[in-house]
This record gives sequence, C-alpha cells and structure tokens, in this order.
Amino acid sequence: MQEFHETSGEWVEELDQLRSRYPSLVAFAHEWWHYNAPFFENLRATVSPPARILEVGTGTGALSILLAAYGYDVVAIDKEPTIVESAKALAAYFQVNCQFEIGDGFDLSRYANQFDLAFSGGVLEHFAAAESIALLRQQAVVARRVMAIIPTWHALRNDPITEQTHARRIWRPELEQLFRDAGLRVVRRFGYGIPGGGFEPIYRLVLPGAVQWFLQNRLSYAATLGCIGERDGQ
Repeated sequence: MQEFHETSGEWVEELDQLRSRYPSLVAFAHEWWHYNAPFFENLRATVSPPARILEVGTGTGALSILLAAYGYDVVAIDKEPTIVESAKALAAYFQVNCQFEIGDGFDLSRYANQFDLAFSGGVLEHFAAAESIALLRQQAVVARRVMAIIPTWHALRNDPITEQTHARRIWRPELEQLFRDAGLRVVRRFGYGIPGGGFEPIYRLVLPGAVQWFLQNRLSYAATLGCIGERDGQ
C-alpha cells in the first residue's frame, strides 16, 4: 500500500509552489478561504462549534486554521514533519489555536471515536481507489461523519503540478462510491469553483448564478467536488 511518506517530498514541493503564487501569507489565506467558502458552509451546516474536527493530510493548514477561528476544536495531522511545522507556523502567524500533529492517515486508531467529523482536502486524488477507501474507513473510525473535497479533472488539467503529484481524476460517481465502499452513507454532495478553459468567460459573465449552481452541484462541472458521509450507529 502506498503511504504518505512515499510522496511527501513532492507534496512539500507542491505546497511551496502553491504559497509562492501569492505575494504574502495574508493574500494566500484570503484567496484560499474565499475560494473554499462552500466547503466551510457545508461543514458548518453539518456540525456546529465547538464540535471536534480532525483533518487528515493538513497541507498548508489553512482549512483547519479558519475552522479553529470559527470556534471548532481542531486537530490536523500529516505524516510529513516539514508540513506539520509549516502549518504550525501559519497558525501562529494568525494567532489561532489549532493543534497540528504528525500522524498516519492509514492508522487513526489512537483517535478512535474522539471526533465529530473527520475530513481531508485534496488528498484522495493522490491514491488509488483501494487506498482511498482505506483512508475513508480510518476516518470513520474516529468520527461518525466524514467529509472530503477533491479537485476535478477540469482543475487538474490546468494545474502545472498535477503530473508531479500523481493526482488522478475522480468523477462524482466514483467519489460517492468510495464513500459507500468505506461503509459510509452519502448525506451531502456539492461542487464549487469555475473550471478554466475556453468556456470560462461565458461561465463567469453570462450564465445566471442558478445555472452555475446547477452545473457545479448536479453535473459536476466545477473545479472542486465535495462529499459528506455518515457511518451507521454511534
């Protein structure tokens, strides 16, 4: 089974490249939080502060930091120490109390039943289906509700670092099937973000908001897809 550490160097490089696209940490955080507003809205509609949240594969830490600022009790893990330290530094920069730890998403037994919701952002697409299912199953060990967001192929094909991070395309039907195969009942699905390409100007300037919402949430014509599942029982 492929584990986080086998691609950790590439993930560190990916995160460095992501942050370098912005002139400052404030600019990066603003753009990241603004873009991912639908993620936060769907999570907040599912559990309310001070619910306990676990993020698996923390990346920059930006998602967990804003959740902690909203009053959630957040723990975020990653197997790469460099990523964990960078996320801690970002939280300190914004003076937000958010806990970052070194941990393995394929073994979350030490967190069993300690959280209200577990999520990953931009993780599943780096793994084969069997590994993605294993990750989701582990998240269901720690929380009754599991959430994931992934970039669509519309986003990946326009990202220059897609190849080096081995990201694969996952369509909505497969994403939902991954949840079901992990023993989770899909309770919420959503999409957001405007795909790049020749259709983008029409999408942005001509299509009404309701049509954009339909394309994103019903036809998966979006840059990001999200899914929330629940395990049965307590």
